Amino acid sequence: MESKVPRSGLSGTDTLEFNRTVDRSLLHRWALSEVFLTDARRVSESAYLAAAQLPPSHTYYTEGCSRLGVPDPLLLLECCRQAETYGGHAFFGVPRDSKFLLRSWSMSLPGLLTAPVTDRPGELAMRVRTSNRRGAAGDVRRLTYEAEMELSRHRLGTVRIDVGYIPGEVYSMVRERGRGRPLTPFGDLPRVGSRLAPSLVGRVDPANVVLGDVRTGPDGASASLRVPVDNRSMFDHAQDHVPGMVLMEAARQLCLFTASELHGASTPRTTVAGFDFSFARYAELDSPTTVHVRRTEPYAHVDELGAALPELWTFHVEFEQDGAVIATGRMHTTTSRAYAAAMQEVMV
Repeated sequence: MESKVPRSGLSGTDTLEFNRTVDRSLLHRWALSEVFLTDARRVSESAYLAAAQLPPSHTYYTEGCSRLGVPDPLLLLECCRQAETYGGHAFFGVPRDSKFLLRSWSMSLPGLLTAPVTDRPGELAMRVRTSNRRGAAGDVRRLTYEAEMELSRHRLGTVRIDVGYIPGEVYSMVRERGRGRPLTPFGDLPRVGSRLAPSLVGRVDPANVVLGDVRTGPDGASASLRVPVDNRSMFDHAQDHVPGMVLMEAARQLCLFTASELHGASTPRTTVAGFDFSFARYAELDSPTTVHVRRTEPYAHVDELGAALPELWTFHVEFEQDGAVIATGRMHTTTSRAYAAAMQEVMV
């Protein structure tokens, strides 16, 4: 399929460096193996450039049964999340002890299936623009980040993140007041094994499966969230809530499962193409969480994503905890038959 995505490079990114990672403390990471950001340079009062190296092998992001040969969309999201976190601290005066409150985020990847394949680790360039700032430097309370991504001068798409900041000295009080009970120490949380076959959700390693029991219906599916507290990629360090990245993995796995069960899509040839989610409150670690695909439908928008990618489906997703919806959104998948066609040509 010929790409309809522009290939013009982002201005100024030729100067970005990929030789070393940035200070991991500015990304709230313990392990250097979980740091992908390699450079960031401010270009205006509200914008900056950032660079990340995509690892050729990773126990979480590159582990799976995909046959598409494209970057993991959640790895791209993590690179943008790291660029957002770094930029907030380095360029916009967010104090290091501030806690982040994810309000919403979205992704659109019209250039994903036509991303170039090289024998070197991928070099991701991002141009990040900020808006909707609340608060002065040193007391920033909210920012919206929009990152344009390109890989080897090939445009992949955009990620938009709306985040709030809570001063570190009041965070614990705010969290306990919202919960109505003390926080459970991370070390006291139960370690739960996977009961779902990894291949059903696009995985090979059971350690990367985040769904428990799955139930299907005529219009969607539901599953319990298996919180992978022992997974050192999804939980690089102790947390007091389920990170947004883990919720997105749960949404992805349930959408892949539903796409296969309801629409016959090949899981190894299906990938996330985009999403938009909003978050009402933190997902607690010590309360059961259920993820629902409420309904599915063909992608209905006339836009760049719809023009560039084949077999797009939209899944309406909700996360439910303690009888309340804590997050809601839509996830879009694309299924490519190009791999099957290429294999047939080889066999002829």
